Amino acid sequence: MQGWRRNLYVLWAANFVVSAGFSLVIPFLPLYIQEELGVRDPAQVQLWSGVVFAANFAMMAIFSPIWGAIADRTGRKLQMLRSGYGMSVAVLLMGLATSVWHLFGLRLLQGVFSGFIPAAVAFAAANTPAEHTGYALGILQTASGAGNIIGPLIGGVLAKAIGSYRPIFFLTAAACVTAATAVLVFVRERFEPPPARARATLAADLRHVVQNPVLLAMTVVYFLNFFGLLTVEPILTLFLKNLETPEHWVDIMAGAVFSAAGIATVISAPILGRTGDRLGHRRVLLWSLGAATVLYALQSFVTQAWQLLVLRFLVGLALGGIQPAASALVAQAAGSEFQGRAFGVVNSAVFLGNTVGPLAGGLVAGFLGQRMVFWVTAAAIALNILWVQRAVPEAVPPAPAVAGRKA
Repeated sequence: MQGWRRNLYVLWAANFVVSAGFSLVIPFLPLYIQEELGVRDPAQVQLWSGVVFAANFAMMAIFSPIWGAIADRTGRKLQMLRSGYGMSVAVLLMGLATSVWHLFGLRLLQGVFSGFIPAAVAFAAANTPAEHTGYALGILQTASGAGNIIGPLIGGVLAKAIGSYRPIFFLTAAACVTAATAVLVFVRERFEPPPARARATLAADLRHVVQNPVLLAMTVVYFLNFFGLLTVEPILTLFLKNLETPEHWVDIMAGAVFSAAGIATVISAPILGRTGDRLGHRRVLLWSLGAATVLYALQSFVTQAWQLLVLRFLVGLALGGIQPAASALVAQAAGSEFQGRAFGVVNSAVFLGNTVGPLAGGLVAGFLGQRMVFWVTAAAIALNILWVQRAVPEAVPPAPAVAGRKA
């Protein structure tokens, strides 16, 4: 078997295991805070859920560029090992936490060590023949999607069967160790530190994005999209409990509700991506944003768990059109010379949305009620519609040349 294919298959399995492992835990953090860490006041549970969700992403936003710069000097395989083994320690300790402050601190530590999947993607891009790069990156994306779908379902079943959330953290830690060890043993990297070359400053990249209406619009789209997604997720499990879901079904329904949107997104993303190629990515983006706005608002009216499950699946279908269309517009507006740096700025907006969203969701749920959170998300997505209509033309103009500077 060709070396790059062997690497790809190992990385697929490792990404799947890591994604599934963390998806085991995420739906049950609010219940862990409430039932095993002693936070009883509902408003405090919702506030802490948002803070704990955000902690990981805040540290990722700070440390991701640092680890990326180190990877350029030391290679991507070392970064996967650093992340896999480091996260396993943080998550193992979460299962031993005795206060919500312990959990908060360990989520910060997890964020410091995060980055396994981005490092795997960068490894595949650098170690796969150019004619197979698109195929390899597409395969890796399916690993993360499949893990995010299966993880919550397994987590729900385990939580119900075991009767405690702590063993789920231990299982996630074992998943991280397994993935990192597979990379250590089976993945081979051909790495030579790159010579000094022309590169731009971060300030210059930001200035170029701000001066390009389409890139600026897509940066806002990414921020508001992930802000909206993460505003809702910390309160979903608590919302299910308040729908009078039978106690013995809450864990399983929470896993199903989290997985429903992921399943739908995996189904719709390739279809809507091809539709964008035919009809225009701006049009598909506006359709998807409009549908997501309505479906998020409708979730505030549900009275039974099955209604939330159906709406989560439908909103997942709409969400499947947003990121492919936005990414295509970024690629068109940036051009090949600036593409990598443009996506770097966009990813910073993603991390910012992932950080602010859970905090906003916890605050809104605590002070205005859980149902109002769905309206906040709907409003964030609706703002995207206005921004795209105003800033993105029907035909995206060719990207101008962008110069770097000598390092």
